[in-house]
Amino acid sequence: MMQGRGSEFMMRYSSLLIAACLVVSATAYGASNTSPLEINAVVVANCQIVTSDLAFGAYDPLVEHATRELDGSAQVTMLCTRSSRAEIIIDSGRNPLGISRSLSGGTQHVSYQLYRDAGRTQVWGSAGNALQFVSNGVARPQQFVVYGRIPPGQEVASGVYTDVVTATVEF
Repeated sequence: MMQGRGSEFMMRYSSLLIAACLVVSATAYGASNTSPLEINAVVVANCQIVTSDLAFGAYDPLVEHATRELDGSAQVTMLCTRSSRAEIIIDSGRNPLGISRSLSGGTQHVSYQLYRDAGRTQVWGSAGNALQFVSNGVARPQQFVVYGRIPPGQEVASGVYTDVVTATVEF
């Protein structure tokens, strides 16, 4: 019989003890205060540029290109942070001839020009002649065409003529 009463006493005592702890806990945390925690990050503007080579092919100043230009093209692929404003500049190359570029074959040169448009009316260069754009973002690279043209009837010796231009993206 004592055991039944002892168990009952322990259950009541435990219940009272748990209730007292809850009251003490509620009393200890009865007030509160808040403070905002700001979270931030800076997304930097960044661009990567990749170009393909422009190979004009065979230039025949005697027959085919005596009165007709030789055209070619290359690709510039841009990958930039979304909404970045940028411009693509193409320098005058290693062999500039006045306002024209030139392919060098040692002591002789074949003049050519690079353009931003298929009609070959907008010279591609720097400052006012750079191509300006707003990026579509990393997931959608943008491709631009570099249009090249060698004017007809240039009196030069046969051989291989080359130039190297540098394409730069400023953002």
